[in-house]
Amino acid sequence: MGIDKNEQNNRKSKRRVRASNAVADYASVDANLLQRAIQVVALQGGALRLGYTSDGGAYSVGVYGDGDPYTDYVKPSENFDDYLRNLIEAWE
Repeated sequence: MGIDKNEQNNRKSKRRVRASNAVADYASVDANLLQRAIQVVALQGGALRLGYTSDGGAYSVGVYGDGDPYTDYVKPSENFDDYLRNLIEAWE
């Protein structure tokens, strides 16, 4: 007994991220704050990997050197500069 195509499509559409007006774009980030975050993390022997989610809908920040590597995802509706401030504070 399998799931028919309509049911599969309905399930996929429920999982789809709903589009918003906000766009993840590093050009809108405070460059000095980003530079400070890179500096603070690097001075402690860590590293940051910057990118976007595969659908381009959110920022993706890989953090290395703080235990096991992990990736933070920040929605464009969230304040990325606040995320950077918190990251800096955690590493200082």
